[in-house]
Amino acid sequence: MNSFEERVLKTKKVSVWGIGYLGYTTILRLQENGFSSSVFDFTESRLIELKDNTYPRKEQFDSWSKNGKVPSVNLDKITIAKDKNFLFENNIHIVSFPNTESVDYISLSNLFIQNKDKLENSLIIFQSAGIPQTIERNFCKILESNNINVEISTIFRSDWTIEDFFNKNHKRVISGNSKKAFDKTEVFLKLLNLESIKLSNIEEAEVYENTKNALTYTMVAFFNQLSLSYPHIDINELSKQVLSDVKLKNLNLGVSGVDYKSEQSCENILRGSSGDYLTILKEANATNISFLFYYVNLLKTKNVDSVTILGLSSYNSMKDFRFSPSVILAEYLNKVNIKVYIHDENLDKEELVEILPECEFIDIISKPIKSDVVVIMSLCNEYKFFTQENINESGLFGVKYIIDNTGFFGNFKYSVDTQYHQLCDGQLEKVIN
Repeated sequence: MNSFEERVLKTKKVSVWGIGYLGYTTILRLQENGFSSSVFDFTESRLIELKDNTYPRKEQFDSWSKNGKVPSVNLDKITIAKDKNFLFENNIHIVSFPNTESVDYISLSNLFIQNKDKLENSLIIFQSAGIPQTIERNFCKILESNNINVEISTIFRSDWTIEDFFNKNHKRVISGNSKKAFDKTEVFLKLLNLESIKLSNIEEAEVYENTKNALTYTMVAFFNQLSLSYPHIDINELSKQVLSDVKLKNLNLGVSGVDYKSEQSCENILRGSSGDYLTILKEANATNISFLFYYVNLLKTKNVDSVTILGLSSYNSMKDFRFSPSVILAEYLNKVNIKVYIHDENLDKEELVEILPECEFIDIISKPIKSDVVVIMSLCNEYKFFTQENINESGLFGVKYIIDNTGFFGNFKYSVDTQYHQLCDGQLEKVIN
């Protein structure tokens, strides 16, 4: 048992800021696991009603529960704080309200600053995800600027009903401002009989939570458009079957999933539809292709005069160039007057000229790369057997930028002047700068 766990178990008291849905259900979870709570809400009427056992009200019952039934908290295990400073008698603070104009995290940070002498060994947990960087900007950095070093973490909640909240099958996604924050949060969750999954930092957790909800929202919008485009088909039932068959965990980001089969499927759905409703699908099609153009324009701003493309085929080692993203990329590079060299084990010089007459074939095994930029688009069988020696001899070792759509080349070593970037890996900012 570590020292933090010992301190928690010594009192088993937690401060809960806000007793809306998040706060109230948190109190239920805490009591289920033998914890007492000190609670405060910036809406004073809620505290009065909680004390009088008239909160939650009927409207809360109806919106918080699928069947209109909300368990009652044990008021004997709750201390309702008239003075919010009382909450600083505890070491764990659970912030259960969103950042709003009326009650914001800046005001909350000022309360913590006023009580900084009571924050030693504390853990502050946020449960509501807002605009990314809000918690760091409006809370963490303010405390840091006042020389207050305290562990801050997130356990964002995405459940919308009591029934979902008490489902223990899913793990809680956590983040923190330090390793100590992660460690303390994991200890606390174990005391609540919950498992966790770590994310790198608080901003990433905010993006994660919002993206999860936004993706669901976007999928609903797509199926709504599909129902208008095919009004004679039961899209409600179809969507259930489609979602159970789509392997979302195996998505290949970047342009790896852009190929003639995907493009053809989009075209088939659009051409067979009734009316012009599938705007989301059109936007997705345009976005995936324009993703390539973004990189070309980025290279142009850096005055790059030549690029070597490795892999022209749509499907790695297969000799298939239908709707190949590499072909589209090469054509656009030529259009903006950037010289293009191409290597693909499926091609010889004559075949390349037929497909892309403005490009030049290069055999990187016998002739080292001279371009400052290499874009790896597909994984030829030859590349799979590359060793560090091949990286060195091919000239890949010393190029200025490697933009890898496959992710395969990320484990090799490159020169200190080489910037390696796998599409969507969070390193684009370094390439831009």
